[in-house]
Amino acid sequence: MSILTVLAVLVHIALSIALIYFALQRMQKNAELGGAFGSGASHTMFGREKGFDPAAKMALWAGILFMVSCFVVAALLAR
Repeated sequence: MSILTVLAVLVHIALSIALIYFALQRMQKNAELGGAFGSGASHTMFGREKGFDPAAKMALWAGILFMVSCFVVAALLAR
Protein backbone atom coordinates (compact mmCIF):
# COMPACT_ATOMS: atom_id res chain seq x y z
CA MET A 1 0.00 0.00 0.00
CA SER A 2 1.15 3.47 -0.73
CA ILE A 3 1.50 6.27 1.77
CA LEU A 4 -1.65 7.93 0.40
CA THR A 5 -3.70 4.79 0.99
CA VAL A 6 -2.44 4.42 4.55
CA LEU A 7 -3.16 8.09 5.24
CA ALA A 8 -6.67 7.78 3.79
CA VAL A 9 -7.40 4.72 5.96
CA LEU A 10 -6.15 6.54 9.07
CA VAL A 11 -8.35 9.55 8.29
CA HIS A 12 -11.25 7.16 7.71
CA ILE A 13 -10.71 5.55 11.11
CA ALA A 14 -10.53 8.95 12.81
CA LEU A 15 -13.75 10.05 11.10
CA SER A 16 -15.52 6.86 12.14
CA ILE A 17 -14.56 7.42 15.78
CA ALA A 18 -15.72 11.05 15.57
CA LEU A 19 -19.01 9.99 14.00
CA ILE A 20 -19.65 7.44 16.75
CA TYR A 21 -18.86 10.04 19.41
CA PHE A 22 -21.16 12.70 17.95
CA ALA A 23 -23.96 10.20 17.39
CA LEU A 24 -23.78 9.05 21.00
CA GLN A 25 -23.78 12.66 22.19
CA ARG A 26 -26.93 13.36 20.17
CA MET A 27 -28.62 10.25 21.58
CA GLN A 28 -28.15 11.45 25.14
CA LYS A 29 -30.38 14.43 24.41
CA ASN A 30 -33.42 12.17 23.95
CA ALA A 31 -32.31 9.47 26.37
CA GLU A 32 -35.71 8.85 27.95
CA LEU A 33 -37.89 6.03 26.71
CA GLY A 34 -40.09 8.23 24.54
CA GLY A 35 -37.06 9.72 22.79
CA ALA A 36 -36.65 6.52 20.83
CA PHE A 37 -40.05 7.10 19.26
CA GLY A 38 -39.70 10.79 18.48
CA SER A 39 -41.41 12.31 21.50
CA GLY A 40 -38.44 14.49 22.36
CA ALA A 41 -40.20 17.42 20.71
CA SER A 42 -43.01 17.30 23.29
CA HIS A 43 -40.74 18.92 25.87
CA THR A 44 -40.37 22.16 23.93
CA MET A 45 -42.75 25.02 24.51
CA PHE A 46 -43.42 25.96 20.88
CA GLY A 47 -43.15 22.56 19.18
CA ARG A 48 -40.04 20.98 17.80
CA GLU A 49 -36.71 22.74 17.81
CA LYS A 50 -35.82 24.75 14.73
CA GLY A 51 -32.37 24.51 13.20
CA PHE A 52 -29.29 22.70 14.42
CA ASP A 53 -27.22 23.35 17.48
CA PRO A 54 -23.41 23.24 17.08
CA ALA A 55 -23.20 19.58 18.15
CA ALA A 56 -25.77 18.59 15.52
CA LYS A 57 -23.86 20.51 12.85
CA MET A 58 -20.65 18.72 13.80
CA ALA A 59 -22.42 15.35 13.67
CA LEU A 60 -23.83 16.21 10.24
CA TRP A 61 -20.43 17.21 8.86
CA ALA A 62 -18.79 14.15 10.40
CA GLY A 63 -21.35 11.99 8.61
CA ILE A 64 -20.82 13.75 5.28
CA LEU A 65 -17.03 13.52 5.56
CA PHE A 66 -17.29 9.85 6.56
CA MET A 67 -19.36 9.09 3.46
CA VAL A 68 -16.86 10.87 1.20
CA SER A 69 -14.03 9.08 2.98
CA CYS A 70 -15.71 5.72 2.29
CA PHE A 71 -15.66 6.41 -1.45
CA VAL A 72 -12.05 7.66 -1.40
CA VAL A 73 -10.77 4.67 0.57
CA ALA A 74 -12.68 2.23 -1.65
CA ALA A 75 -11.27 3.85 -4.78
CA LEU A 76 -7.71 3.81 -3.43
CA LEU A 77 -7.91 0.18 -2.31
CA ALA A 78 -9.41 -0.94 -5.63
CA ARG A 79 -6.32 0.08 -7.62
